[in-house]
Amino acid sequence: MTDLNDFAARYIAMWNEPDTELRRKAIGELFAPDAAHYTPAQEVHGHDELQERVTTAYEKWVKPGVFAFRVVLNANGHHDSVRFNWEMYRVADGSTDSRGFDFMTLNEQGLIVTDYQFVD
Repeated sequence: MTDLNDFAARYIAMWNEPDTELRRKAIGELFAPDAAHYTPAQEVHGHDELQERVTTAYEKWVKPGVFAFRVVLNANGHHDSVRFNWEMYRVADGSTDSRGFDFMTLNEQGLIVTDYQFVD
């Protein structure tokens, strides 16, 4: 993978995507079919559970129009792994509400196998 910041930007765009089918397409383009996504409170496995996870987050945070997510262009990686920071910000004024980072392992095709999400 040559442009990790582009990869991170596509990942964050998935969380902001209003169209259900485009979100599902993004999941298929970013995640291996048997991928796992971990947060401190939950874990999901596979594209169907990922679709539910991303849709739930979208409906809770983005759809009401109060918050959205943005990538911090600091992605770096090595040995089939990547990490980057992100922010949830207030749409009205752009102020940051919360921050976090994701650490991911990738397969040979550059698809996410494991995704560990941390909220700071």
